[in-house]
Amino acid sequence: MTITVNTDELLVAYLDNELSPTERQALEERLSHDALLAERLVLLERSSLPFKSAFAPLLDAAPAPRLPAYLTPPTAAVSRRQLIAAAVSFLALGVIGDRAFLHFSQPEENWRELVAQYMALYTPETLVDTPLPEALENQLHSTGQQLGLTLTSEKMMLPDATLKNARTLAYEDRRIAQITWLDPASGPLALCITGNAGQPMAAKSEQRLGMNIVFWADKTHQFMVIGHGSAGNMSEIAGHLQQAIGA
Repeated sequence: MTITVNTDELLVAYLDNELSPTERQALEERLSHDALLAERLVLLERSSLPFKSAFAPLLDAAPAPRLPAYLTPPTAAVSRRQLIAAAVSFLALGVIGDRAFLHFSQPEENWRELVAQYMALYTPETLVDTPLPEALENQLHSTGQQLGLTLTSEKMMLPDATLKNARTLAYEDRRIAQITWLDPASGPLALCITGNAGQPMAAKSEQRLGMNIVFWADKTHQFMVIGHGSAGNMSEIAGHLQQAIGA
């Protein structure tokens, strides 16, 4: 049997146990000799996310009338699983299906919207692993170096949350640093940083996809703290990190 459906849709269906026995057997046979496909499955599986519920905020907020045009011919029906699979693909590439609309209609908010949609997928299980101190320090150094910042575990320590990782995401020609923590009370939270070509800006607050955000900018960088904690808690964390970075 040859499988020719959308790869992420197929893998999501496999993880959700929605394939028929024949389809499942065919996919497992393909996984046994397709290293790239196997790596993709591991990537999705390691997220430890219940896909239907994890993607619900994205699907509810998605521009539904326009999404089918990205996925199928106009006359074809679009399943919820296809939307989920498409969202996985777009996020893995650092883009979303409605990229052009966001880019032209709200350029200043674009990167915060991308980060919010990415963070909406995180659960405590996503951040269950903690790197060794040396590996974490290397992650912070490499991430900071790419954005021209000095990031250390000492600077990034928070009183009530465990520092988990640091990495650099990419969207078009923009680099976005992401440092994550796991708060036992409110769950995953992150500090995200990108370059700034505009003016410095004092800290402001907003909500996106049920999460509280505090964002600000200096002459060279834009910053945002995002998480499920209260608005006051996010403001306190943002103030602590702003002082630690000197931004």
